[in-house]
This record gives sequence, structure tokens and C-alpha cells, in this order.
Amino acid sequence: MAFSPELIHDLQEELICSLCRKYFTDPISIDCGHSFCHCCLLDGWQEAASTSFSCPECENVSQLKDFKTNIHLEKLVCVAKKLRLHCSQYPEGPGKCEAHQEEQKLFCEDDQSLVCVSCSQSQEHEAHKLCGIDEAAENFRGTLQETLILLWRKTDSVVKQRSNEKIKFVRLEDMKGILTRNESVLQKEIETFHVGTMLYSMPGIIDRIVSFKVDITLDCNTADPGLIISEDFKSVRYGGVQEVVPNNRRRLVDFAEVLATQSFISTRCYWEVEVPNNTAWCVGIRTNSKDFHNFFMLMTVQKHNCYLIYAMAQNNLNSQIHKKYRQISVPNLKVGIFLDYECGEISFYHVKSRYLIYTFPTTSFSGPLTPFFCLSKKVLTNDCSLVICP
Repeated sequence: MAFSPELIHDLQEELICSLCRKYFTDPISIDCGHSFCHCCLLDGWQEAASTSFSCPECENVSQLKDFKTNIHLEKLVCVAKKLRLHCSQYPEGPGKCEAHQEEQKLFCEDDQSLVCVSCSQSQEHEAHKLCGIDEAAENFRGTLQETLILLWRKTDSVVKQRSNEKIKFVRLEDMKGILTRNESVLQKEIETFHVGTMLYSMPGIIDRIVSFKVDITLDCNTADPGLIISEDFKSVRYGGVQEVVPNNRRRLVDFAEVLATQSFISTRCYWEVEVPNNTAWCVGIRTNSKDFHNFFMLMTVQKHNCYLIYAMAQNNLNSQIHKKYRQISVPNLKVGIFLDYECGEISFYHVKSRYLIYTFPTTSFSGPLTPFFCLSKKVLTNDCSLVICP
């Protein structure tokens, strides 16, 4: 599928922080309407050492420090990253049909997939709606542009309303006026802003990255005490601790860990893991050192009666642990892990529903990276196995 380079460039420029020149991370919008990474703006404020702050772009003065994340802008950044990853999977145009060895020049709107001319004449597709890939690309481009415009309009509306409310609050002259205003607000029906969010399946993305699939096995020599590894080195469960493990603050103290036998450098690779339903777990990639200094992982944390999925990372460029809440864990979850070493990207996929769970911000790797797998030490049941898919 073809995408306009100009459209992609324009989208990227709108989603890049003017201070660090990278994609927004936890973006916030200030009173004048400009947006920056949360950490970039706070660093500038601390350097100014003042109660007031001038916008780095228009120099308007702001007094407000309690900034909140611009959720809509953060979602646009995720869309741009998905688009970039999707384009990287199609660097040379349409591929060839495995069955007929013909170029897939048509797009089936019913199956949301590319097909060749011979496939389009088969019984499977004869009743389906087909179009050329250029026409399909134009349709997707138009839909994406309409979505971006809608989100920007809603973002501007929220920022303006917040600014107006701040002005109204400052102009209240006495306590009586404040109480009168509060009473009128309580009696007024509050206008709500709703943006529908959906997780879209990405046609062909899993089929493309599965071509980089590698065989992963567990290294028994790196397993923490209490882990029981299968004879084929493909699954692991926790059976209890046989000895005390040193309390190192860089370890995941509530988890037992085992590394993979394989390590990767300067390559693209992909593997899949079936995670257990009834215990906490984490899967990811880290450096070979045992101190957990650099890691990128997807993990679950139990809260109340459910497990929440978090994406967490720590690397040399950032001493703080990056933590991002994503969603409630679903049963029978199969996680796909994709590493592009040279591009500095690590992504996690929901294999069965065929959508992207999370992609970490682009970084720079050095030295070998090794897959790792962890299970909670707090739950001891025989059916809490973590399985590496063949």
C-alpha cells in the first residue's frame, strides 16, 4: 500500500516537540496553545527558576504549573508510529501471492487484504468488493486525514474551554461571587467531550513480521531458583523458592526470571509467547548484564480482582523508569515481540486480535539484547506455565 511522503512528513512535523526534536512523550499544552514534552517543559521551567514561564515558541508568559497530559495529542503520536511501522513493512511496494506467484495489485475490502488477479477471480473473492491498491491507499489516506482534523479540532476546543474557565476564576471578585458561580455550575448540565477509541486490526502486519520469526529456547543456567523448565526448553512455571535470592534493587524482586539461550544484535527478529491467565508475568528484552540496567518489557500487575498490562523500560539515556498503562489483561493472551535492532524499535503485538499493544519510543541499542521471561513468586499453581510458541 502506497503512502504520500509529503503527508507522512507533514504529520511527523506536527507531532515533534520543538525542544527535543523527537516525537512527543507525555505531551502537554500550555495556555497559548503550543505543546511540548512534559519533561522538556519542566526542565526549562527549572532552569528559569521563576514563578512565571515564557513559551519557548511565542514567548507568552504562563503562571500555571499543574499541567496535564494532552491525551488526544498522545493518541496522534501513537497513530504516527503505527503508520511509520506499517510503511517499513512495505518498502518495495506490493508483494507476490504465494499461491500464484503474481503481484498483489488489488485490495479486497471485505477481507482487508491484498490479492492478485488470479485470486480475485476465485470463488473465495468473486462476491467481494475489490479495488486497485492506489485507490485503496487514497481512501485510507483520506480517512486518516479526516480523523486527524477531527482530533485537532476537539483538542483546540478543550484547550480554549480550559483557558476560559481559568479567566473566569481570576475575575471573581469576592467569596460571594465564587459561591454564586459554584451554585450555578452545580445546577447546569455539564457538557462532556467524548472521543471514541477503538483498536483496529492492522491488515497483513502480523503476516509480514512473522517472516522474521526465530526459534527461542530457555537457558536453564540463567533460571532463578524455583523455576521449573520443560524438557524441550519451551515452557516454564514457578514451583517455589529453594534458596534466598539477594535483594538487589535492580532485580524484579517479586518475579523469578529466566533468559533465552539466544541473543541478538544488528538484526530483525520476532517470537511469540503464550502467557498464563492466573498469575502475574513479564516478557521482554534486556542487556546480558544481570543487574537489569537496560530493559524493555510488557508486564502485568494485579489490582483488585484483575491484571493490568503495563509497558515499562529503562535504559542508559534515561535514569528514570518509563512506565505506561495500557489495558486490562485478556484471557488466553498470546504476545508477539518484534525487535528491529538497527532502527532502535521494540514492539509488542496481540497476536490473536492482530493489533499493536505498544511500541517503545525509538532508542539506540549497543551490545547484544537477550529475551527474558518472568513469573510471579506469589502464586503457586501447576497451570501457571509461560510457553514460547514454536
